[in-house]
Amino acid sequence: MAPAAKTNIALTIPEPGKFELVERPYPHIKSGYAIIKTEIAPICLEGSRIWSEHDFEFHDDPEHLGHEGVGTVDEVLPGSNFSVGDRVIVFQGDHCGHCHACTQALSPTYCDANDPDLRGVDGSAMKGIQNRNESPSGGFAMERYRIAPEANLIRIPDALDFRYAASANCSFGVGFSNQEAMDVKAGDTILVGGVGFIALGHIISALYRNATVIALARNPYRIDLMRRMGVEHIVNPDDDDWLEQVLALSYKGQGVDVAIDGSGVTYYQEKLMKAVRKYGQVNFSGHTPGAHLELSPLHHVIDPAHTLFGQHDVRAKDRERMVRALCNPKVQAMVDVMITHEFPMSRAGEAFDIQVGKQCGKVYLWTQQ
Repeated sequence: MAPAAKTNIALTIPEPGKFELVERPYPHIKSGYAIIKTEIAPICLEGSRIWSEHDFEFHDDPEHLGHEGVGTVDEVLPGSNFSVGDRVIVFQGDHCGHCHACTQALSPTYCDANDPDLRGVDGSAMKGIQNRNESPSGGFAMERYRIAPEANLIRIPDALDFRYAASANCSFGVGFSNQEAMDVKAGDTILVGGVGFIALGHIISALYRNATVIALARNPYRIDLMRRMGVEHIVNPDDDDWLEQVLALSYKGQGVDVAIDGSGVTYYQEKLMKAVRKYGQVNFSGHTPGAHLELSPLHHVIDPAHTLFGQHDVRAKDRERMVRALCNPKVQAMVDVMITHEFPMSRAGEAFDIQVGKQCGKVYLWTQQ
């Protein structure tokens, strides 16, 4: 008897607070792509935004979810640079190979192939990957098998566990690549606000670089995580003298070198910009749909000579250095603190509920379970 044909299983959220696992055909690919047997699909905005509010961005919908992930190469075409069995990190989105982001080894998020204004909603990002391969499934991370452009894969060293490698996207990866771009170094003072999994990734990167970290934080659960990582300075942003406390911790009281927002919440963004020294940097790494920051070019940029910076994802030029950092035992110990919950995909509802409650760090879904 012939062996049964492979199928795919995808996570869907057909209505708020309800998930279903749906069987779909096994993916198929064209040249330049690989099929990955996904092991871990970390949760990003799916929990807070999609689960409870059923609010989707252009690149996802109730039937197609997830962009982060790690796994094992399951199928490639002749001439591939990868082999079946390779363990890989998958960086989100597609790769055209011709645009500025691709030719300069920047983040694939900014590749023209992922721009809905250029390619349309069905032709960009993860939907574009699935449609360009004329595949019945596999464009997304929260599936047992996903399609990935080979240009957006990097092999995982044998000694590096999937759990650590899975932090290479929207947590440690975002923090590491943003700080590479800003040239954060030992001795810098970093102020972090809006502490969720993005900011926790920034904190790990900053401590790895021997920078001093100050956190604006109110959530006791996440304050405990930061303390366990080694953050010594935590300031309650509701205190009347929060700014004076932060300035007192900076060199000569002149303000922090870099301020990083991990939430996209205006409350934190406004405070962070006030605490930065002259010629310092302000980084926006978080995103909250609908949030709007009133920004004055004169008062927020020119007068203080601030540099504003932000990006999603990981620049291709930073991938190897980031993987090397993930092999560091001290980084792994902090990642262990950041990963607070792990669930089989068959219990995704529990994972989403925990994320909505904010009593967590980074939450993982094991997609083969």
